[in-house]
Amino acid sequence: MIKHPLVIADRMIALSLLPPPALGQPPAPFGFGALVVEQIRRGEARFELHAHGFGAKYPPDALRERLQPLFTPDTLALILNPNCELRPIVGLDRNPEAGRLVEHVPKSGHRTHIRASVPYHLLTNAAAMANVRHPSRNPSPLARIRQLGAEAQAAWICYLFSRRASTERGRLLASFEAWRCLQKARRSVMA
Repeated sequence: MIKHPLVIADRMIALSLLPPPALGQPPAPFGFGALVVEQIRRGEARFELHAHGFGAKYPPDALRERLQPLFTPDTLALILNPNCELRPIVGLDRNPEAGRLVEHVPKSGHRTHIRASVPYHLLTNAAAMANVRHPSRNPSPLARIRQLGAEAQAAWICYLFSRRASTERGRLLASFEAWRCLQKARRSVMA
């Protein structure tokens, strides 16, 4: 079970990152998916989904520069580490790959970042609950960029369900579903 503070932050960003290659590695595409969840009143929330990919020749700092405007001093970041299959944890993660993810996330006020390692089957179940398409287990970097937004949404759903049952969780899920329906309707009008 994921352990985290009992209170859901008033402003949270669920992040799924494909980090830029480390020094000495060949150029590769990278990007992020960010679901911004801002509670208006207890149990009601406003949602924004941001997803952006960068080509292999972009400077690594482009990721942080694009993420920075999404953060305010009271933002709590939930950072998904989808590579951990064996031990779901949140908080201090000594895995070097998890450390690479955090270095690209802007600092925000006094809030700490929560690093969530979620097994693939739980992420898949959460994606189904969110009615978003979850990616394959081992996608190519370009395919992974296309799925970062869905991963961020599934990570937030996992976070909600790691809490004990509450009416607040039910209201937040209802707000999320209403937002998803509005997004779907907007896409169908534009098509």
